[in-house]
Order: sequence, then C-alpha cells, then structure tokens
Amino acid sequence: MSKVPRYLITSADELLWKFDRPVIFLGEWCRRFDRKHIWQDMDAVVARPYGLGQVQKDIDHAEARDFEDRLIAELCLILNQHHDIQHGERFWRIVLGHWVRRYVNVMLNRVKTLEKCCQEHALSGTAVFNNDEYALGTLDSGSAIWAFNDDRWNIALTARLLNLLDVAKCPVESIPGCKSAGFRFNLLLGTVTLRKRFLRWGRRQLSTLLSLLSRESDAFIFNSYLPKRVEIKLQLSLGQVPQLWASPKIEVSCKYDGELRAILAKKIERNSGNNLEDILFAMVFELLPVCFLEGLDQLTLLAKQQSWPKHPKFIFTSNSFDEDDVFKLWAATQTEAGTKYIVGQHGNNYGTYRYMLPSVEEATSDKFLTWGWDDGLPAHTPTFIFKMADVKGKIYFPKGGLLLIQDMYYHRIDTWDRTAEHVKYFEDQVEFVKSLSNDPLDDLTVRLHGSYRHTNPFEKEAWHQSNPTVKVDTGNVNIRELIGGSRLVVHAFDSTGILETLSQDIPTLAFWANGLDHLRESAKPYYQLLVDVGIVHLTPESAAQKVNEIWADIDSWWEQSEVQVARNIFCERYAKVSENSVRDLKDVLTASSQ
Repeated sequence: MSKVPRYLITSADELLWKFDRPVIFLGEWCRRFDRKHIWQDMDAVVARPYGLGQVQKDIDHAEARDFEDRLIAELCLILNQHHDIQHGERFWRIVLGHWVRRYVNVMLNRVKTLEKCCQEHALSGTAVFNNDEYALGTLDSGSAIWAFNDDRWNIALTARLLNLLDVAKCPVESIPGCKSAGFRFNLLLGTVTLRKRFLRWGRRQLSTLLSLLSRESDAFIFNSYLPKRVEIKLQLSLGQVPQLWASPKIEVSCKYDGELRAILAKKIERNSGNNLEDILFAMVFELLPVCFLEGLDQLTLLAKQQSWPKHPKFIFTSNSFDEDDVFKLWAATQTEAGTKYIVGQHGNNYGTYRYMLPSVEEATSDKFLTWGWDDGLPAHTPTFIFKMADVKGKIYFPKGGLLLIQDMYYHRIDTWDRTAEHVKYFEDQVEFVKSLSNDPLDDLTVRLHGSYRHTNPFEKEAWHQSNPTVKVDTGNVNIRELIGGSRLVVHAFDSTGILETLSQDIPTLAFWANGLDHLRESAKPYYQLLVDVGIVHLTPESAAQKVNEIWADIDSWWEQSEVQVARNIFCERYAKVSENSVRDLKDVLTASSQ
C-alpha cells in the first residue's frame, strides 16, 4: 500500500477536486485532455487500472456471466409477478438481456475499481454530490449506454457505492450537487438540418403508404444491415411489397418511482458477504430503465400500435436486437406466439471475440446468420458478409495515399478499464506514425472514428499536438471514397473494416496490442495466418516497417500467392462473399422459418 495519504478524485468534475494536497485519480477518465494544463501540475498519481490482461478478463467474464444468468432468472419472476403477466425467460432475455449484461459488467468494474484503489492506497478522503433525488434509472436501454459513460451519472453511482462498500478508511465529504432529479441525455446529438427533416418527413410518408400494401403474414425484415437495394430485392423475392419500417421514439410519461423500486429490491436483495453480489442484487431495480418497470404498459401499447404484420412469416433483423426497446418487446411477444426470430451478424467480433461467447442475440434467436463461420451453437447458420452484398470490384487507387483508420473511444461498459487501454492505444498510434518513412508519411490520412465528437471530442487536437502536419479526417469524406483514393488501408484495431476490405481484396494492414489475447481459441489459427503473411501486426513499429517496405509497390506484395491464400482462407471463414446474395439469403431465411 502507498504510504502517502492522497485525496481520491473519482471524476473529471473539478468541483470534486482538491488542489491543496496530494491526490489520486481513480482513472484516466478524470483527466480530460483539454484540462491538461490544470492536472499536470498537481501532486497527483493515477490508480492502477482494474481488470486488464487476459487472465483477469477471463476471470471477470466468467463471474459476470454467472451473475447475469442469476439476475435474469430473478427479474423474470419478479417482473412477471409485479406486472401480473406470464412471460418466459427467453422473452425477458430478448427484452432485458443486453441491458442486464451491461449492468453487470459496469457494476463489476465500478465496485472492483473502488475496492482495488482502497486496498492499494492510503486515502485521506473523497467527495461526492449530496443530491439524493438524482435517479440512476434511465428512460430506456439506449440512453443507459450513454449514462454508463456520463460523468454526472457515474458520480451519483460512486456516491451510492461508497455508501454500500466498507470504506471506513476513506472519509466521504458530501457537497451540494446539481438540481437535476434524474439522468437525461439528448440522443439527438447536434442540430438537424432542414434537408434532413424534409427527408425524414418524406420517408415517414412513403413508409405509411407502403404499409397499406403489406400483408399480416409478410416476413418482417427490419434493419437488416444489408445495402438498401439488396434488402428491397430480398423482399421482392419473397413476394411482398418492400417496406420502410421504422421504430417510434419511446415517450413514456411515467415517472421514476423510488418507493416502488425499494420494495422490489427487498425481494431480490442478498446478504452473501460478497460485496459485488450483494450490490448487484441490491441496485438492479434502482438502475432498471423506466420503460421496463413503471412504463412497461405504455411500451407494450406502443408496440401494439405499430402497423407491423400481426402474424409475420418470420422476423429478421441485424441491428435492432439491442437498443430498440419497442422492437424487442414486439419481437419477444411474437416469438412466444411461435414466430421464428432470425438475427443476422452485425459487424465483426462475432465468432472471434473472447468475451462475446455467446452474445445475447445468438442465445435468444432461433437462427443466427453468420458471415461464414459456425462455432458450436445450433442457431449458427453460415451465410456471407452482409455489408458487402453486391458490392463489385476492387475499390482502391494503386498510386493513392495511406489511410489509417482509428478505433472509437469506448464507453465504460466493460469489466475492465477501457479508458486506460485507450491511452495506451493512442500512444501506439503516435508510434506508428513516427515510424513511417517520409513518402508514406507525406501521403497519410488519419480517419477518426465516427463517434469521436460524442465520446472523445479532443482527439483531433491530440493528433495535431503529436504531429502538427498530419492530415486528420473527422468524417467529412465518405469512408468508401477515402478507401477508393488509397493504395493501402491500415486498420488500427480488429474491426468490421478489416472484414470489408479483405473481402473486397483491397490491400490491407492491421495492428493492435495484446497479441491475439482478445480472440477465442477457435479463431486464433485464422488470425495467425494473417500475422504470418504480414497483414496483421502486433506492434505499431512492425506495421510501420511493413508499410515502409512495400510502399513503392503495394500490389507486388499483395498479389503474392501466400498473401492471397491466407486472405481467402480467412475470408471464407469470417467474411465470405456471395455471388448471389439475394437468392442465398432468401433460401436461408425460408428454411430457417420452417
């Protein structure tokens, strides 16, 4: 344990900081880039991040999934009893599963991060806001994702955890907080232009007209992740008029009922002596989104009011199984009536990622359509990479530039410290650029992740501070256009983009840290093929060295037989291409709905 007593700072809100004594930041999220001129001169250290490394991640993943299963079973019973309904566990997993998984991950991370810091440091105190009226429960599961990453929300959560944990050695100071009685987040980030409003209005009108031509038994294809023209062809091939279905915005008038939630919490509370277990069960109703408790009747009515088919042949989605609570409730009701629920793969990680085995959507669907792989579940049905359906030909420029595609700044919704990982990640990006020779460096464009404005708004400034001459694209140019003007695409993380460019035979490199630790054992041999031929690199220096080596003649390297063989084997498994995507998908969907 550190002998120097330090004041614990848990957030980036400087109202809770002390500047006249030694302090310890609970994590890197406390130190905003734009406030570096403030915190860099403080007598401060940063607590060791919690949960990093494959061994600890494996342990926490297993523990979290065990708690998840137990919580779902308990919630199923109590919510059925409270609402006087009788839905099975599968129904509630479809409706609540993604929220419960994130809830368990977040609480495990927050509890163990605080415990670790208290064990390793002598703490002279900490501060929280004293606003007891602040509600931790959000409106719906979508806004919960943003809440888990919100500074004020995490301050309120920390206050509750410090109250529940045994932290007698860390005096807690309560200071006046914000006046808000609950968490609110505007998901309409930024202004909506007049043109976008007009297009949305036009889409709604067209959708209303098309719905008049739908039949009650039509297949319900909703947010399929297919190119729109392919989705239209698919619906026509099924003998139905193509639809532009949309899900309504949730508007629940019911208020957060703290007294009700306290009563329900008594039915689920534990006294096991395990801090994490006791807190998980004690607080689940405190954080449960309003639409699943006080507003469930309104959510149910909203789902019934949609003009969607009453008895669909099957339901197929690749996008709406997580945050769309109206769709999930409707789909869960339909599955209990016997409708087949088919889910398509959404992006990478499926079939490869170590901590997604299985995903909620894999576990709850009748059939899960993969992009080529199967990994032991009866629901797994190999198909092809949806996003590239009917995309023809190589789209790149042999004499073009170098494109470096960046990862997102992740929300704090995992068992481990994602923020600490991102600090190391950015250091690797800078090292990659520093290691480039002049020619590729002069032609380099860094493409920021589309979410950077909302999750890491100072990323562009950080890049310019590291290299004032580097070209940074913030999303002003379509990514396909950027790829089309590049001779080589470098993905700085294990991404959907890798599957897209590899499947299109576009010269591709990738690099990331931690080796192949994030992969399932079944996926490692396929990734090792890419490592062996120089497509995937495990250090930024190695990736930059490869760029320098092949820059003058990318195609000669890319067309080497060993490179193409590795690419083809990998794509056949994880990014398979279909010669007739509509026919192939129609056959799979028809067979899966029987």
